[in-house]
Amino acid sequence: MVRPLKTRHLQVFLAVAKAGSMQHAARDVHLSQPAISKLISELEGIFGAPLFERGKRGVSPTECGRVLLNRAQRMLNDFETARDEVAAIAGGAIGCVRVGILPIVETPLIARTLLALRRAKPGIAVQVTDGTHTVLLALLRKGELDCVVSRLDIEPADRDLHFEKLVHKPMSVVAGPKHPLARTRRVSWSELARCAWILPKQNTPIRRLVDQQFSDAGLAPPTPMIESTSIGLNKEVLAGTDMIGVMIHDAARAYARAGDLAILPVEFARQPPDIGLITPTARGSRALETFLAVLRTQCKARH
Repeated sequence: MVRPLKTRHLQVFLAVAKAGSMQHAARDVHLSQPAISKLISELEGIFGAPLFERGKRGVSPTECGRVLLNRAQRMLNDFETARDEVAAIAGGAIGCVRVGILPIVETPLIARTLLALRRAKPGIAVQVTDGTHTVLLALLRKGELDCVVSRLDIEPADRDLHFEKLVHKPMSVVAGPKHPLARTRRVSWSELARCAWILPKQNTPIRRLVDQQFSDAGLAPPTPMIESTSIGLNKEVLAGTDMIGVMIHDAARAYARAGDLAILPVEFARQPPDIGLITPTARGSRALETFLAVLRTQCKARH
């Protein structure tokens, strides 16, 4: 029966080839000479050929031994590299995390998390996918995403997933900095009903929130001229037109400070669902756990 090849076989083989004798190699690797002879004999049995020629002055590699000599160190190096990589993955130091993000909650929080993760664990790559709540959860269930950061708009059918509250992010009504309503001290929902709107698609949580806000005021919900969940696109449209829209308050505040948008003085009587983390119930990779730990830390740092 052929014995399995072990890294110890290769280590001893290299030691003998370098030392030129079993006795000197035994001293270098802290083994007895009989143990060295046994390991070399096993190695020759594994390869089915003599690896050393014995002479009065010691040993030297045979032709077969020279072939193995060219590869043995590389094999050991590859093993060490693989061991380090596996340990790094197991420890969450390297890996890849696939994150789904609802565009309307793609705020500075995510950017801060990615930057902090880069500083702490530069070996972890992150793939970010945006989409609707329904699409992201479908990708999560299919195993194409590791987690989703979204509004916690939980349905009875979502019991197979784990939900964790991260932060509460209120909404703001926004417009371009030169919009007439940006210069008023108070804005009513009846005034907003007469404006041109850019809103998320129907049946999304934020769209339902806006529609319900108008209904609560006894007004017909507006029919938007544009339906979009892209924060960047919405900002550009609002800044260059007389349209108004809704935006997560953190993003709205950042744009207002930069002079790109204005936050209109109107309050939502209803608040959107909290922003949270959605993951499968099964435990994720160490890289995912590392990403989530950084995300949670960033949430606590600002709230």
